[in-house]
Amino acid sequence: MRFFLFRNRIAAILGNLLEHYDCALFGFLTPFIAPLFFGEQKDPVLSLILTYGILPLGLLTRPLGSLCFGLIGDRFSRSSALFYSLLGMGITTIAIGFLPLYQDVGIWAPIFLSLGRMLQNFFSAGESTGSAIFVLEHTDMSKRSLVNGFYSALSLSGILMASGLVALASKYGSIEENWRYLFWIGGSTALLGVSLRWTSKDAPEFISAIKIKKEKWIYVLKECKESFLSIILASGFSHITYSLAFIFMNGYVPLITSLSKEEMIKINTPLLLIDMLLLPCFGYLAHRWGKEKIMLTAALCSVGAALPLFALLEGGSLIKVVFVRLAIIVPGVAFSASYHAWAIEKVLPQHRYLVLSLGNALGSQCIGMPTSFICLGLYRMFEWSFVPGFYLLFGALGASYALLSFGVKQSVKSP
Repeated sequence: MRFFLFRNRIAAILGNLLEHYDCALFGFLTPFIAPLFFGEQKDPVLSLILTYGILPLGLLTRPLGSLCFGLIGDRFSRSSALFYSLLGMGITTIAIGFLPLYQDVGIWAPIFLSLGRMLQNFFSAGESTGSAIFVLEHTDMSKRSLVNGFYSALSLSGILMASGLVALASKYGSIEENWRYLFWIGGSTALLGVSLRWTSKDAPEFISAIKIKKEKWIYVLKECKESFLSIILASGFSHITYSLAFIFMNGYVPLITSLSKEEMIKINTPLLLIDMLLLPCFGYLAHRWGKEKIMLTAALCSVGAALPLFALLEGGSLIKVVFVRLAIIVPGVAFSASYHAWAIEKVLPQHRYLVLSLGNALGSQCIGMPTSFICLGLYRMFEWSFVPGFYLLFGALGASYALLSFGVKQSVKSP
């Protein structure tokens, strides 16, 4: 029994690793591949904005993927939904590595890249939340915050792997020439995860819930509207902190300081290691002191620190930039360490995959993923170095509202 439980968890973690790797890889590569797919622009900021603009395109397909895999996961099997989502992600990631460049096909290059990212988002929508549900449904309710912290830390290895490989490519060669290999490596990791998921088993909690008569998805969302909104806001804030620290900063800091893109990439990996080590720590604190208390404290810290942190950046040294990034990362980690454990208690098992996946998709795509695009656009418009802090401020306020308004009263007990 323990062997099958261990295998189920490994299968879920491998899939989530690939989902994090794919998302992070594109963000890390954006400053380097922007001219490859959009041509050499006279204004480097415009080229960067156009490439960052691809990130929010998941808004068009990620909710559709969440709806599709959410219905499969709730009505048929969690393991089936996770199997097909991982298979699709692997194939799409490998395909992106074969895309032609602007010098080869002109305007079709960014179009093909956009389509590839949209497909990635469609399949990853069934992965990002579904794998967390799968792991936590195989965990005693009293230990979910603790397991959530370790699960998030292990799945974060996908981001760490992407950061390390990009830094390695930058140090020993040209990223502009070797970026394709990074996508092929990510796609190939899906093969092991797919083979493990072929024989994965669902948790007893879900097997009991699947016998309950299912409602139409639109009625499910209406019934769970308050929990649905709280998940959107909480997920959005979690993705904002990640996007600011690990994607936006790589392209933004070189515009307002003397630091280069290569220097920014080099410090990504050590910061991710800190992130990874802190996740189990905050998971343990949430286990001891309560999920809502830790998450609310983290969100309120971001509310107070958002504007002062970005005001420190202009012309700052490497030490100052690292400090600002850490000050964004730590509250984000504290919030995310028990996010999934908090979220699954908001919805009954028979509706859980759909509501959590779709809520997470809307939060990440409508609030989180546009972070770099919006913040860089605001900076271009106002030329104030602290203006990105407003986006973090509003995201943290939204998460605080979700926790204060829906954090306790919407919790449900599993059957």
